[in-house]
Amino acid sequence: MSRERDAFHKIRENAQNSVQNAQVYDAPPAPEIKTNYLSAIVWTSVVAAIVCSIFMGFLIYFVNESNLEENLQKAANHAVYNLERIVTQQNTELHNLREENKKIHDYLKLWTPIDNRLPPGVEEKWKIKGYGLPEYKFKEYSTVPFSEDIQCLPFLE
Repeated sequence: MSRERDAFHKIRENAQNSVQNAQVYDAPPAPEIKTNYLSAIVWTSVVAAIVCSIFMGFLIYFVNESNLEENLQKAANHAVYNLERIVTQQNTELHNLREENKKIHDYLKLWTPIDNRLPPGVEEKWKIKGYGLPEYKFKEYSTVPFSEDIQCLPFLE
């Protein structure tokens, strides 16, 4: 144990001696560095302008070589042509559908509400499904309850 204690005391004495007997170095003070912000801004601006102009030159060259404007114009013309063709086709189909609807409307104007019940006195066995209709009569829509079977087609009255 004495060996460790002696080493500790020696370290402590060396520390105290180094604090009490500090060596003085006669070094000149460090010179102050004065930054030149104006020069830094000018050089940064010059480098940025050169890099941007080179990059912009390459970009304009590649856009010019790729015929981007012509390709976009062709694509726009193609899209407009396809759109006009589709609109014309849909207009023709719409016209045909209107004619067909007019024919159906004219055909349906001939029909009136029909009472599907047999008139009084006619037996069910005399009714032939699909071939003959019983006699019909006009009825007011407001007086007919919903539970009765009545055929009512539009544009009739």
